[in-house]
Amino acid sequence: MFSIVSWNIQYAKGVDGLIDMQRIADAIKEGGLPDILCLQEVSRNDPDTANGSDQVSELQTLFPNYELFYGASHDRQGGKDGGRRQFGNLILSSRSPIQVMHHLLPSPADAKVRFMSRQTTEMIISTGSGNLRLMNTHLEFFSESQQLAQVKRIRELHEEACAQSREPGLDYPNSPFALIQRPEKMIICGDFNFVPESSPYKLVTASFPEHVPDLVDAWNEIHPKNKRTPTCGIFDHKQWKKGPHCRDYFFLSQNLSPQIHEVSVNTETAASDHQPIRITLK
Repeated sequence: MFSIVSWNIQYAKGVDGLIDMQRIADAIKEGGLPDILCLQEVSRNDPDTANGSDQVSELQTLFPNYELFYGASHDRQGGKDGGRRQFGNLILSSRSPIQVMHHLLPSPADAKVRFMSRQTTEMIISTGSGNLRLMNTHLEFFSESQQLAQVKRIRELHEEACAQSREPGLDYPNSPFALIQRPEKMIICGDFNFVPESSPYKLVTASFPEHVPDLVDAWNEIHPKNKRTPTCGIFDHKQWKKGPHCRDYFFLSQNLSPQIHEVSVNTETAASDHQPIRITLK
């Protein structure tokens, strides 16, 4: 079995307003340590979010047997003690990835809203059933046009990887040009900031051209007749006035669908405004 937990930890700020990374770690460990953790809203040296703490270092201490790969969606001056003010996504992996790439996602101009830059981190992981691509992301909240542009870019990255898998370049070993194949099989997880009825959701799951496996919602694959478990708004009714609903997902290439064993949501913890979600593959 191979398991991944995805969670927007809101820089470890619980519904009670307290910032407590130990509480985040405890909630993850209660469900059993996964092979990989994909976290969103991890702060570093930012006095406006986590009191200027370096949460990447904190998480390395709390999960000493994992390698950490931080993708700062924004990186600015003015951090605590002269450090860089960073905010973004973090992958903690118990398996050393074959390759890691960081992709900046587009933010086309939208003068009607506030927004911040977004990114996705991609890694190639070896599993018992072969290699796969894993992507951890956090899309824009306020602008649907930016969400659509970001989903379009994610789809382009999937098409690109599949094309490279079918037609790999020339190999030049022992150099930066050494060939590392990007497999067709992929999972993308995170806080997508859209609901299942939205246009961006429909674009994620839209059909691809021939030879590119479609992306499917893992929850629907394993629970086709079950009502979706909400991933936010369960405890935090101040931020989420519409109540419990879903914004966090695992999407995966259709050729991985037969390997899904379980998809679940931890609805017990109030350590963040979102709930951790878990997928287990055979």
